[in-house]
Amino acid sequence: MVIVDSDVLISSIRGNKMAVQLIRKYMPEVSISVVTEMELYIGATNKSKKDLVAKVLSVHEVIPINKSIGEIATRSVKTYNTANRSLYIPDAFIAATCLHENCRLLTFNTKDFKFIKGLHLAL
Repeated sequence: MVIVDSDVLISSIRGNKMAVQLIRKYMPEVSISVVTEMELYIGATNKSKKDLVAKVLSVHEVIPINKSIGEIATRSVKTYNTANRSLYIPDAFIAATCLHENCRLLTFNTKDFKFIKGLHLAL
């Protein structure tokens, strides 16, 4: 399984050929975190955009947050959020979902995740 980050999904919606090719490459094993689902809806400011997000989401499994994912995310923030580096809450939950599900993360924002031990990027 590959969890796709919101940046890749947004890029594919906007017609970015590389993003579209990457998502196609990993189909049908593409899933998303519920955090990514929320991020997509935050950017969907009108009905047509919300409908488009719903259409995109309808073809991918959405993985909810559970207690284990929450614990991994909290541990990651405690470990990786330092004076020199920030691990933001949404990214911590997305990374924790990948770690919990033992799958790779497809993201263009590799700098936000590459320092997390055990997390494998799909690029």
